[in-house]
Amino acid sequence: MTIRLVCLLLTVVPYSAFAHVVNMPLSSQYGFLAIDPVSALLLLIIAICYFRGSRKIGKRLVSKQQQYRRQTRWFWGGWLTLAIALVSPIDTIGEQLFSVHMVQHEMLMMIAAPLLVLSRPEQTILLGGQGFITPIIHAFTGRSSRMLGFYRKLASPLWGWLIHFFGLWLWHLPFLLNASLTNSWVHSLQHATFLLIAWVFWYSIFRLDKSNSMSAVISLFTTGIHASLLGALLTFSPSIWYSPYAHTTQQWGLSPIEDQQLGGLIMWMPAGIIFILAALVTLARLLQSTTERSGMREGVSDE
Repeated sequence: MTIRLVCLLLTVVPYSAFAHVVNMPLSSQYGFLAIDPVSALLLLIIAICYFRGSRKIGKRLVSKQQQYRRQTRWFWGGWLTLAIALVSPIDTIGEQLFSVHMVQHEMLMMIAAPLLVLSRPEQTILLGGQGFITPIIHAFTGRSSRMLGFYRKLASPLWGWLIHFFGLWLWHLPFLLNASLTNSWVHSLQHATFLLIAWVFWYSIFRLDKSNSMSAVISLFTTGIHASLLGALLTFSPSIWYSPYAHTTQQWGLSPIEDQQLGGLIMWMPAGIIFILAALVTLARLLQSTTERSGMREGVSDE
């Protein structure tokens, strides 16, 4: 069974998109090409703001041009991942296949969010949005240091872990995920929530000072465990959790339970591996930093 599901994992998207589309009704053969205009518009606005801001900042930087170019590449990688996840056929097919829905969620939370956090895009977007979007952002967030302090407190390793844990598990409760499949507003809220909780989580890992590194390691390891547990529960469950998929998977060559098992594997294996690898890298950097500080102290004491 496991081998069969792995094979399905490798072939479901191209097989579904091209082999079975000919057997679908005419009204749904091209339905997967539909895109969400709101998501497309927001992505376009963000891209324009970042492009404008990066041109302005790029002219000012001299000593940090290489670092900023690296951040720019991270931003466009994250933005492109968002675009593929939200305004490509993946979004529409995800309403018919739970496994593709899980691919979409992993793209948002495990690829787009960390890349965007690493790119540090806030200043660039605000600078590029002067005159049309920056005043709106300031109207909602204000300019006070109190708001910044609250944000940093919210993005601590403990709060980042808690927000990610409850957000992930709550949205996979059957009544909430079923609602996201039948109501477009709930569907959009789900995607926004996943991106937000992933942003807070990865911010707590990448963007805080090094004194929190061990907390970040623990957060990554334990998040990998609970996310993998959710994937395992979906994979080995004998019953279907999400009723809307009971009538949509057959036209793509999968039974509902096979589709759910495949989705569980997607959440279980790739996500778990990414969290564990990130934890190991963070731990290695922490140990290296500790060793370097110890060496410096020994050198000073010898003098």
